[in-house]
Amino acid sequence: MSSPIPTAHAREFAAAADIAGDCYYEHTVERGPARSALAGTVQVDVGIVGGGFAGLSAALELSARGYSVALLEAQRIASGASGRNGGQILPGFSCDIEVLARQLGEGDARRAWDLSIEGMEIARQRATGLDMDCEYRPGWVLYAARPSHVAKLRNWHAKLAGALGYGEHVEFVEHEGLAAWTSSQNYHAALVDHHAGQVNPLKLALAMAAACERQGVRIFENSPVTRIADGPSPVLATATGRLECKKVVIAANVFVADLDVPVRHHVMSIGNRIIATERLRPEVAERLLARGYAACDTNFLLDYYRVSSDNRMLWGGASTYLRHDAPHRFAVLRGKMVEAFPELSAVRIEHAWGGLIDVTMSRAPDFGQLGEDIYYLQGFSGHGLNVTAIAGRLAAEAIDGQRDRFDLIARIRHRNFPGGALLRRVGLALGASYYRLRDVLA
Repeated sequence: MSSPIPTAHAREFAAAADIAGDCYYEHTVERGPARSALAGTVQVDVGIVGGGFAGLSAALELSARGYSVALLEAQRIASGASGRNGGQILPGFSCDIEVLARQLGEGDARRAWDLSIEGMEIARQRATGLDMDCEYRPGWVLYAARPSHVAKLRNWHAKLAGALGYGEHVEFVEHEGLAAWTSSQNYHAALVDHHAGQVNPLKLALAMAAACERQGVRIFENSPVTRIADGPSPVLATATGRLECKKVVIAANVFVADLDVPVRHHVMSIGNRIIATERLRPEVAERLLARGYAACDTNFLLDYYRVSSDNRMLWGGASTYLRHDAPHRFAVLRGKMVEAFPELSAVRIEHAWGGLIDVTMSRAPDFGQLGEDIYYLQGFSGHGLNVTAIAGRLAAEAIDGQRDRFDLIARIRHRNFPGGALLRRVGLALGASYYRLRDVLA
């Protein structure tokens, strides 16, 4: 017997739109008319819920393996975090490697790490190999925000160079060497990663969607799923049609929250914001961040930033666990940017936007199955560009009968966020306040 899984995508997207603002990336593309909504009955091998990086990655991988695929997106492709994020392609996961080692053991934690590096490579290949200039550039720097963070950063460098086999890509920079990388006086040491990179995320998502369609994937926009009927032949229902399929991949990111499935409690959405300055003179941009490398700091509630290909400073952070937007958060971001780079005090902010990202309690990714035929990919926790890339590949491998690598990540256990929707947000907001204070006092 089929079991209905109701959704309320409209409510989630309305909440996201409250902080959507004026996204800089939307000014760098021409989307064209919306794709058609699902109408009538369509039959495919695999139906995908969600048109962000995870869903698009799964669609690319599955169609390359010969499966017929249709993807349902509630709004436009990359309307969520995939089209609005910081654009940094980084190694690893949002959680510490020790989180994985405690559950998987040292050997399999290393295998998981290697998957994250493969995800970087997939993202890089797509950013440089598809029929769109996705503004890919290499390089990333992690700056020690406090003197007390230097030893931890040095230890992480040693682990990268040793047990994780990543040493050829990274170098540790002592305080006296920072002037070669940034004009900021705020930092105390740095870890430079020449293998990481950055990209215009919306361009990458749109390039992936176009590649999907060239491979025969059918993409339906403005098609929020209203019901998932499980069974021997799952059905994805929308207000105007039904998608009959053999397998389903749920890649709805934060919008899984309104699906009536147990794993919706594994993730919670948090608000995040980015500002973009007016264009800077090239020599100023190079002085702020040498070689155009992207950057972030070591605070728990971190700031991340980079210079765009047209020389704007893009500065992100100001996370909040409360769903309503606080306009002063953008002022907080600007204040942090100016604190790090006083010469930007007179620079105009031309774009400011926000969005929702999904996080798990441990910040580890959450992949798994609901019954035999429904797979889910979620919990990217702000580390989505590489993790979504490998997630799509692992889901495709599992559907194709090669389960080993998918099952490795699926072994990571996740706790539900405690309390109801309101109480858990209040609790997490208090926790965020604690970490904000810890960042200040460290």
